[in-house]
Amino acid sequence: MEENMEQPQDLGSINYGKFKDAESLLKAYSSLEAEFTKKSQRLSQLEGERNKEQEALAIQAKIEQDVEEFVTKYEYAQPFKSAIKESVQAGLSVQEATLNVIKSNYKSAEDYIKDDEFLNNFVYNNPNIKQKIIKDYLNKLTQNSPVNIGLKSANIPLTPPNVPTTIKEAGKMAKQIIKQI
Repeated sequence: MEENMEQPQDLGSINYGKFKDAESLLKAYSSLEAEFTKKSQRLSQLEGERNKEQEALAIQAKIEQDVEEFVTKYEYAQPFKSAIKESVQAGLSVQEATLNVIKSNYKSAEDYIKDDEFLNNFVYNNPNIKQKIIKDYLNKLTQNSPVNIGLKSANIPLTPPNVPTTIKEAGKMAKQIIKQI
């Protein structure tokens, strides 16, 4: 060890490998160092982008979870799930987003009455509603305009009415009714 310390080596006799002299080696080292710095900066940039993407994915997952919990708790909001997600992504809370979405989709009874498509699909085709309308109509007909057939007594016959089978029989029955008046 002492031998190496005692005498400095002659710089002219140093082997620089594939480089011809110290200046070429220094130039190559500087170039390599610059390239390494560029690579390190690019790596940092990519890591930053990846972190931002991971944060965005975490935020998206949190939004999805919050909206899912909300529509599970309040089932009436289920049809609006995707619109609520979009509003939450725009920066609103789940409750604010739900209120905005429901407000924009709300229709009053008057709105539904004016909507022909709704009436055709859900009202006019409903057999219960049809029966109710027909029943009410027939009740109004019998209450508002009673038919006077000219009978002098208000008794209800115990036998079923005699229904004519030919025009001749109908004519005879009509004459009898007219004579009673």
